[in-house]
Amino acid sequence: MPFAILTAISIVFIYSSSSVVADADFDNQYFYLQRQLVALSIGLFAGAIFLFIPISFYRENGLLLILISAFLLSLVFIPGIGVEKNGSLRWINIGFNIQPSEIAKIFVPIYLCGYCLRRKDQLETSWWGFIKPLILTSIISVLLLLEMDLGATVVIFAIGILILFIGGAKFNQLLILFLAFISIVILIAYFNEERWSRVVSFSNPWDDVGGTDYQLINALVASVQGGFFGLGIGESTQKYYFLPESHTDFIFSIFVEETGVIGMTLLFSCYLVILWRLFKLADSSMKKNFFFNSLLISLFALLFFIQTSLNIFVNLGLIPTKGLALPFISYGRSSVIMNFIALAITLRASWEFRNNIK
Repeated sequence: MPFAILTAISIVFIYSSSSVVADADFDNQYFYLQRQLVALSIGLFAGAIFLFIPISFYRENGLLLILISAFLLSLVFIPGIGVEKNGSLRWINIGFNIQPSEIAKIFVPIYLCGYCLRRKDQLETSWWGFIKPLILTSIISVLLLLEMDLGATVVIFAIGILILFIGGAKFNQLLILFLAFISIVILIAYFNEERWSRVVSFSNPWDDVGGTDYQLINALVASVQGGFFGLGIGESTQKYYFLPESHTDFIFSIFVEETGVIGMTLLFSCYLVILWRLFKLADSSMKKNFFFNSLLISLFALLFFIQTSLNIFVNLGLIPTKGLALPFISYGRSSVIMNFIALAITLRASWEFRNNIK
């Protein structure tokens, strides 16, 4: 039920937040909505297929999945296949555009889940057992950074650290990895003028109102002027070219502007129910000795929680701006398809442990 509510919210607010821009750019106010509905249909169909794939497939083929991720990410750099948008090279055209980073967000952690199962003793007792899975993960991260996709890199590494922790890695190993990763992210941001300007503007969001701070300020305006009851669905003022990316990264601000605190409470309630249910399923499967199933369910819970938190924090000005969709809400065809595939894998993992299938 919570996922159905989120999907309904997505359909309504993708139209509401994009209709003005779509009408001006494509002479069709339903342009983005129609594309999202097609992606939603594909996602539901793909999810139905993945429901029939046994969990043993992911347990035995994690290496294949991470190699597929690396291959797709590499295609981005091939002229004629890679597609650049808004200064970032993140898409590939294979008759239609897909974003390989959305695939990597799921396939890379699945590989780590399988590693934690196969090499649990090594992971718990040796540094080499801890470092081995990070080699391929680091290659994926380098490819993402070359695509200027710091957001996806942060998500994958954050999930990876937590999966390794659940899988048995020592705390001091994870702490060193975390500090090293944070240091690298800071250095990458510092030596990239565009990224560093976001960090600087975040520290003082009022020093360049018409420049680097423009998007954040308008997101905050949208969130604040919604008040308790909101302006009403379809009544947003910020979607009239004030707030860029209002149907993608900043759809949360438009949602709060139109539905207010009441709408935000409903949204957060759905999130909390989903997370509570997922972590309960992960705990139950672990108690029944379905270790890999528990890791997969935890993976989806972490993916959902981290992306949702980062998107909302960006919209509320709590962290620097970065391109991350709000799961099951934002416009984004690759994102919505992979979200439903991840949900299907989770449902399959839950069904197998509840029916004692190994």
